Amino acid sequence: MIKRLSWALALSIGLNLFLVGFGVARSWRAHNGPHRPALMHMLGPPTPALRAQHEELMAARKRVGEALEHEPYDRARAEHALEALRASAARGQELLHQRLLERAGQLSPAQRRKLADQRFPGDR
Repeated sequence: MIKRLSWALALSIGLNLFLVGFGVARSWRAHNGPHRPALMHMLGPPTPALRAQHEELMAARKRVGEALEHEPYDRARAEHALEALRASAARGQELLHQRLLERAGQLSPAQRRKLADQRFPGDR
């Protein structure tokens, strides 16, 4: 009887560790994106403007969260925070696209093809 309980406990612990590891790995991958390291390698180190833009974007996201949690709910505040977030995201895309244009000329045709396949998929 004790031997069976020991085996059941060992099996349960093993299964739990497997599921926790799987969940952590999946979360990490979702957060970092499967192709993000390759893209960052191709675009080079972030510029001061990109770093500042990232901080601005994080602050805008925080303001949206605060607006959504504010009691009583203020639709105008949430709408304003979301508008600021959209504007910040658009500025960030402009900076990334400028960086892409600057760096694309330095990449080989194979690297540009890989970048296009990973980040801009479509029927080509």
